[in-house]
Amino acid sequence: MVRRILLADDSEAVVEALRRDLEERVREVVVVSPSEAAARAASTRFGAALVRGTAGVKILAALRAADPLLPVVVLFLDRKEAALHPGAKGDAVLVGPLTASSVTAACALAEELRARGEKVAELEARLARARGAGRDLEFLKRLLFVEVKRSRRYGHPLSLALVSVDGWAALAPELGARGRTALLAELLGVVSGALRDIDVAVPFSEERLVVMMPHTRDDGALRVARRLCALVRDRTGTPRVTASAGVASHGGEGTISFGGLVKRAADALARAQAAGGDRAEPADPAKKRDRISIG
Repeated sequence: MVRRILLADDSEAVVEALRRDLEERVREVVVVSPSEAAARAASTRFGAALVRGTAGVKILAALRAADPLLPVVVLFLDRKEAALHPGAKGDAVLVGPLTASSVTAACALAEELRARGEKVAELEARLARARGAGRDLEFLKRLLFVEVKRSRRYGHPLSLALVSVDGWAALAPELGARGRTALLAELLGVVSGALRDIDVAVPFSEERLVVMMPHTRDDGALRVARRLCALVRDRTGTPRVTASAGVASHGGEGTISFGGLVKRAADALARAQAAGGDRAEPADPAKKRDRISIG
C-alpha cells in the first residue's frame, strides 16, 4: 500500500472526491492548501505530492526546494485545463477524467521513484564520506610510501589491485551521471566490506577502484581479487555487472613506486578484460596458480 501522500488543492469539491477515493488505497492523505504545501513538505516526509491545475503548477518549484526528493504528480481534470499548462514539469502528469486507480498507480510509481532517489543519495553520501575522510589517491600515495619503506626495512610484502567494471564504455551512457556515481559508491561498499581493516580501497577513476593490501603476497592478493570479482558478480543490486582485477605485488626487496605498481596492475587488468572479464589476473602470469602463503 502507498504510504503518506500530500494533496495540495484549493477546491473543496475536488479535494473531497480525491480524498474519498484515495483513502481506500493510501495509508494517509494529508490535505493542505497550495500556499501551505511547501512548508508541510519541508517538515514531513511524504511518498509523493499531488497538486492540481494552475495553483499546483505554480508551487512546483517551492515543493522541490522544500524536499528535493519529493516526486510531484500534477493533476488536470480535463484536456482543456491541461492545455493551459503545456510545459508543466511534474514528475508525472495525469489528465482527466481521473480515476482512483490511475491516481493511486501514479502515487505508487512516485513513491518508488522516491525510494530509488533516496538510495542514490545514500550511495552518493557514502562515496563523499569516503573521499572526505581523506581516502583519495594522494592519501593512498602517502600511505604507499610509508608501506614501501616498511616493506624494504622489514621484508614485508605489499600488493595492489585495480578493480574495474567490465563493459564500462557501453554501460556508462545508459546509467547517466548519478547512476554512475551510485554504482561506483555501491561497488566501493562491496569491496571495502570484504577487506581487512589494514587494507585500503579508494576510487581511482570513474569505473575503477584501487585496493592496497599491506603484508600480502602476490598469491594471497590474487585470491582476494578473485573474491572481490565474485562479490561484484553475485551482488543483488542493479544494474547487474561484472568486474575484473589486475594485481601487482612487491616482495619487500629493491625499489618500487606507486606509478610502477599501478602500471603493472593496469596491464594485468587489461589482460583480464581482454580474456572476457569477470576474472583477476596477476602482473606476473607465471604466478596464476594459488600457493600456500603466510604473508
